[in-house]
Amino acid sequence: MKTPLSKEMLFTYFSGQATILQKQLIEEWLAGQESQEMYFEWLQEWENSHPQFLPDVDSAFERMQELLEAEEYKEEQAAVASRTGDIRNGFGTLGRWAAAAVVISGFTAYLFRDVVFYENYRTGYAENRTLALPDGSTVALHPNSGLKMLRWGFGWFNRDVALEGEASFVVTHRADNQPFTVHTPDHGKVTVLGTEFFVYSREKGTQVVLSKGKVRISSPEMAAPLDMEPGEKASIESTGEIDIQPLTTTERANPASWQEHHFRFDHTSLFDVTRELHSVFGLQTVIDDPSLAARQVTGTFKARQADELLSVLAEMLEMTVEVRSGKVYLVPDSLDTN
Repeated sequence: MKTPLSKEMLFTYFSGQATILQKQLIEEWLAGQESQEMYFEWLQEWENSHPQFLPDVDSAFERMQELLEAEEYKEEQAAVASRTGDIRNGFGTLGRWAAAAVVISGFTAYLFRDVVFYENYRTGYAENRTLALPDGSTVALHPNSGLKMLRWGFGWFNRDVALEGEASFVVTHRADNQPFTVHTPDHGKVTVLGTEFFVYSREKGTQVVLSKGKVRISSPEMAAPLDMEPGEKASIESTGEIDIQPLTTTERANPASWQEHHFRFDHTSLFDVTRELHSVFGLQTVIDDPSLAARQVTGTFKARQADELLSVLAEMLEMTVEVRSGKVYLVPDSLDTN
């Protein structure tokens, strides 16, 4: 009998913080029908408590209705009907079954509308993933990040995505100038037409770095949005205020530095360091040895992934990094774990 998964583990997965082992456990658990039903139930509960952005469903249906009422569409459907009329008449029963299937499908879509409307992409704390969007744009998701977008109609209804974490965007310009908008958990919005930019959205706030093109950034607390120019970085503070500054000479010379995390510690205990790792990468860390947890770190470190910083700390503090049951355990080198 398979061990049932906890709601907390699934919520960790939905937030993009699940480890590779946890993902494997969830995949095995989903083999059962009851598990799938519980999965969707908990997914809807999690998404209701973590709202990002909602589609303009009424507007979407209006555009669909306009398409159906267009003369060109009616003429095309009439031509198809004339060619397939005999076939349809010969399968009336099948048509009734198809209608029933549509009703059932509609009811299911209502129950799980978030799953039906949206596509969710998530990465683990040591995973990078590049996504090719339907409009030709590309997104490079960084570790412990998630992207949410319309499952169907992206590029027609809108080009809105919701980001939790960090990602680099290369946005394709549209002939109709349709904007591309990134929504962040602090209700900020980054709106562009065609550009290259990087977005960092964590508990500490949101940062945007613009490489090419033009970006308009806004937050609920700002009376008017602000425009960014290439070579600038913007921060949305916890108060909602937006601060735009030019990139430093180093940042201009090395664009990859935008995506590096700068950790500054001043006699910081390892316990507090692990709290910072959890905040940035979603890393679940355990330190059973109190003396190790109290060891202090001083210095400035750069790391794009948690593994990079952990390897440096392991050498400095003479400790071993172990991954067990989906968590990272830090133990002194002198401690026998067998």
